[in-house]
Amino acid sequence: MRSVRFAALRGSLFALLALASRGQTPPPEASPQTLAQTLSLVAERHPALTAQSYEARAAEGRIEQAGLRPNPTLEASVENVHGTGRVQGVRSLEATVQGSQTFERGGKREKRVAFANRERDTATRELAVRRTEVLASAASAHIALLAAQQRLALAAEPLRLARETITVIDARLRAGAASQVESARARVALVTAEAEFARAEAALISARAALASTWSGTLADVVTAAGTLRTPDALPAEAALRARLAVHPRLDLQAAVIASRRAALELEQAQAAQDVTASGGIRFLREGTDAAFVAGVSVPLPVRNRNQGNIRAARETVAGAEHAVRAIEAELNAAFTAAWQDLVAAHTLAQKLRRDALPATEDAHAAVRRAYESGSIPLIDVLDAQRALVALRRELLAADADYVAALARLEALTDSTYPAVTALIRQP
Repeated sequence: MRSVRFAALRGSLFALLALASRGQTPPPEASPQTLAQTLSLVAERHPALTAQSYEARAAEGRIEQAGLRPNPTLEASVENVHGTGRVQGVRSLEATVQGSQTFERGGKREKRVAFANRERDTATRELAVRRTEVLASAASAHIALLAAQQRLALAAEPLRLARETITVIDARLRAGAASQVESARARVALVTAEAEFARAEAALISARAALASTWSGTLADVVTAAGTLRTPDALPAEAALRARLAVHPRLDLQAAVIASRRAALELEQAQAAQDVTASGGIRFLREGTDAAFVAGVSVPLPVRNRNQGNIRAARETVAGAEHAVRAIEAELNAAFTAAWQDLVAAHTLAQKLRRDALPATEDAHAAVRRAYESGSIPLIDVLDAQRALVALRRELLAADADYVAALARLEALTDSTYPAVTALIRQP
């Protein structure tokens, strides 16, 4: 009866898994997706990058507008219309038609164009920073999918061992060399392994969906991620990586912001120069029988407003942008240090587990299985040895995943093409 209940439970687990995975299984003929392909898709299709690229295009229109000169003005006026006495009606009408043109002084037009160009550079650098952030998220999702794939493969091993144990138990039970208690324990271990395998499959589907979302794709767009997570024998050179912080896109962006603020200051200083407006036209006198030329020049008197407030504000924004560089450098160095420490810790743990703990645990597990098959030890020892081996392999996989994730964080700060990560996960 107990065996029937365990079989029913296993059947329920697999039925639930089949329902959850229906329509989501990747086509077997499709090729695994490399990290380079992931980054290319994200750079091409991510909606945030597409939206921000329009801002850089809009800057071109602002440059065009900044180079335009002021429009001329046409003015028509009449005097002495519908008065009284001698100016009754239109007998003494005087009409004036004149045009005026404002001439900018202080190099305003050139300063506007320079400022618009700096704003375009800033928009371009902002796009580069956003691209770096989006690619970092995509690289992290790719690594997470690799980890989910390896966790599924890892979950298949205890499931295989549990099934083998059931086969051995059944044979010993028929021979009278095993008890019903041992059989029940083996079936509990099998159900546990099946449940863990089902969770690993569900986690894999979630990881595929998360990776597809980095370029607004669907689950069907992601088959499997190409590569294997493994910690290398040697750490990368810290000094060489840290030196590349100097070319981080955020620093390039801040340099563009400083140049833009300085251009804005120069434009505000140019605004202090008073423009000259020249006008000229014809005045028609005495019902249009006589005419005369009229001309004039107007210049504002800078008695109170010399644009001093805007100039002062522009100076302060320049100073603020220059001081922000040190804050950005401190943030980048702090992020680098944190990622490096995580990298070193994961490397140390992975090396110890792989070189020392894993071989000893595998040997112990094999020895325990042989001893059980010969009837020297009880089943509980075998199950304990299996759990210890599975737990160690999971811990090792977690350390490998932490190492590759930390390396990706470092390269997000130093080289967004991820050459070290790409080379590492390609290794067999």
